Amino acid sequence: MHIECQYCHKRLSVADDKVEYGKPFNFICPSCKVKNTFTPMPPEEAAPPPPQDMAQTQMPAPAPAAPTVPEIPPPPPREAVVAGAAPVEISASQFDEMAEGLKAALVAYDSEEIQDMLYTKLSNMGFKPFIALNVRDAVKQLKFGRFQLMLIQEDYYGATLTSNQLIRAVNGLELSIRHEMFIAVIGPSFTSLDDLTAFSLSLDTVINTADIEDIERILISGMGHVQKFYATYNEMLLARGLD
Repeated sequence: MHIECQYCHKRLSVADDKVEYGKPFNFICPSCKVKNTFTPMPPEEAAPPPPQDMAQTQMPAPAPAAPTVPEIPPPPPREAVVAGAAPVEISASQFDEMAEGLKAALVAYDSEEIQDMLYTKLSNMGFKPFIALNVRDAVKQLKFGRFQLMLIQEDYYGATLTSNQLIRAVNGLELSIRHEMFIAVIGPSFTSLDDLTAFSLSLDTVINTADIEDIERILISGMGHVQKFYATYNEMLLARGLD
């Protein structure tokens, strides 16, 4: 069976015995890393031949319509993301000041439900989210791609805070590249926006898992704080002739 990515239109092959007709499934395009939803449909069954005495008068059956791939609906409005929750109000000037130039975001989270939620929220903030397939894929994308935002699950695929390969990879980046990225780690042991913990881990901020539904507001606050820090840092370098 052949399927096609709805974003880059790359054609992929899937074994027929790996799918169940009529049951949608998700896949991530290996080319553009965008998550797709596809519902396989059974092939058209041939209609039974007409009775012999009606063969001359019966009109030929119309040609079957070409199967269509269901379109992925656009992300819902920000106020509809969390049912029953108050909308997160982010002014245009606040977003321009704190998130200027932040376009590509890499999400390393092993829960499909959380992946979908983060994809929607980051899209609402103006990012182009990319969902990592696994640890190896995340490290590869980090090595060869330029991301302005990266969200890392603390226990990504069974890791611990000290053994998380993505945190190690981030800390191993050149400073010129690292300073262009905003890195946030999400875990149950953190206090959201705890600057001391984030500094000790060489991160930009940390987020408690229980606060993930409010991640838009947290990221805006964290990015604003880091932006002000680097503005002061660059002013000091300039004043000392080190810029």
